[in-house]
Amino acid sequence: MKHNQSIKINDLIDFLKAQKKELTYCVYGKGSSDQATLKTDCVIDEYSEITDDDEEIFPKYITQNNLEFWFTDELLEDVTFNALKQKMSATNEEILKAIKHYNEYDSFMKL
Repeated sequence: MKHNQSIKINDLIDFLKAQKKELTYCVYGKGSSDQATLKTDCVIDEYSEITDDDEEIFPKYITQNNLEFWFTDELLEDVTFNALKQKMSATNEEILKAIKHYNEYDSFMKL
């Protein structure tokens, strides 16, 4: 995986399941993350920068393509690890549901 890369949510979850951290990143996409499905495209890119005036500056590609911030790598990794710890055979659909749950309620979902 690399920055400024488009990837399907399903492939991103497969990558997370393999637990091969290669870089720090955020996930961005069109519209709201709660509408994402396994077939939805998202973009892997750098974290936004915070200026001395507390202004958030997103990566150029993200602003040029009007993408929304969806998730941090840490959230995705924590939720995926938790889901697999609860249920080793968790499907990508279950993991996506757990990610959305955590993103909304700030708590892990019971599988």
